[in-house]
Amino acid sequence: MLRGVLERRYDHEAKFLNLSELAQDEELKSQHIFDLKSTASKFFPAMMRVLELSFDKPEERDAAVTSVSLANNDLVDLAAVTTLSQTLPKLQNLDLSNNKFEKLEHLHNWRRRFVNLQHLILTGNPLEQNDSNYHKDVRTDEEIAKKARTTDLPFPIRSPLFKDEGGIAEQFVRIYFAGFDNDRVALASHYYDEQSEFSYAVNTQAPRDPNSTQRSEPGEWETYLKSSRNLKKIQQLPARQARKYRGTQAVADAIAMLPLTRHPDLASEARKWMVEAKMVPGVPDPTGASPGGVDGFLITVHGEFEELNLSGQPSKKRSFDRSFVLGPGGVAGVRIVSDMLTLRSYGGTQAFEPENFDAWTEPSTILPVAEPAVPGLPAGLSIAEAEQTVAQLMQQTGMTLSYAKDCLDQVGWNYLGAVEAFGKVRGSLPAEAFVLPTA
Repeated sequence: MLRGVLERRYDHEAKFLNLSELAQDEELKSQHIFDLKSTASKFFPAMMRVLELSFDKPEERDAAVTSVSLANNDLVDLAAVTTLSQTLPKLQNLDLSNNKFEKLEHLHNWRRRFVNLQHLILTGNPLEQNDSNYHKDVRTDEEIAKKARTTDLPFPIRSPLFKDEGGIAEQFVRIYFAGFDNDRVALASHYYDEQSEFSYAVNTQAPRDPNSTQRSEPGEWETYLKSSRNLKKIQQLPARQARKYRGTQAVADAIAMLPLTRHPDLASEARKWMVEAKMVPGVPDPTGASPGGVDGFLITVHGEFEELNLSGQPSKKRSFDRSFVLGPGGVAGVRIVSDMLTLRSYGGTQAFEPENFDAWTEPSTILPVAEPAVPGLPAGLSIAEAEQTVAQLMQQTGMTLSYAKDCLDQVGWNYLGAVEAFGKVRGSLPAEAFVLPTA
């Protein structure tokens, strides 16, 4: 159905995608897409995903669609359509006329996006009368080229462990953090399902920014501590279980309770991010078709954010580490299996800045970097061999990824020893140790 909408509204000769007046589209009305907020919020991201899958390469997509109209859609902000900037970052012409944007701030989600944009139409919006700062900035071709050179960096500073597949990891990170800053309810329904788990922990002992010349301020962690799952401090099992949220609604409620945030722009402030990603086997399959699990992603993000007060103004800067385990499924084609967030006082970015940042602007100069040794693995055991061993143990025992890895850790990664150890403790393992209930 979504593919049909795109085909009907696409002008091949003009390279123009007309997404105006979507609520009046007869086919969408017959499908009752906009009758419920839950389906309406998923519609545009899903359509953008279908558009992405219609092309083999991003370059082909950028060449095919250079102009888009979102006119007459009653948009008050960009929350519902924010994924347009990830799907069509090289857009040249954008029509946002006759919507309900009251202030320029309502367009800030797309600041520093669309670096090739030549025409932006905003006529017919209340901001023409309401916003005294309303004006038009015109960039020269030279300024556009300079902007592209300074922002079109490799997706945020990657470590040697950034291994993507079809742009899945990159796309997820770009969409997830934009959604976390702007619409957490829609984000929860987009990526989490009833098997998804989320927890966060506050690390109050983490080092602060070593380059800071200002006096350290109090951490002010009171808002977070009541649900913090710091396992070094929370020893009782009921308290630990109560601080782990499972299911779409539980996760939505949990992340909604956290203070508002604003993360650095992924395009123009790449120095403030580090993203690691790799494929992992044995991710639980919610359909039950693959008892040994399926392939997924482990994505670890290190960075910072500004905590916002109720009026939307920055009140405190913090650092964070976040680990996601992704698997196939969900409305986006990707579901979050596990999401663990660690919060700490602002510690700067020195720990993950490259020595020569300018080298990242020239991808051809980057030399391959040897994969470092992984703490906990015996000498001579590669990551690929370790992953294969974990997958084999999961298949034989039915244990989850984390329990299988812990079992191997305890016996020095001796496979037969792990099988023997599992046989001794199998009866005492909790139900959560297994991908599927065992007989």
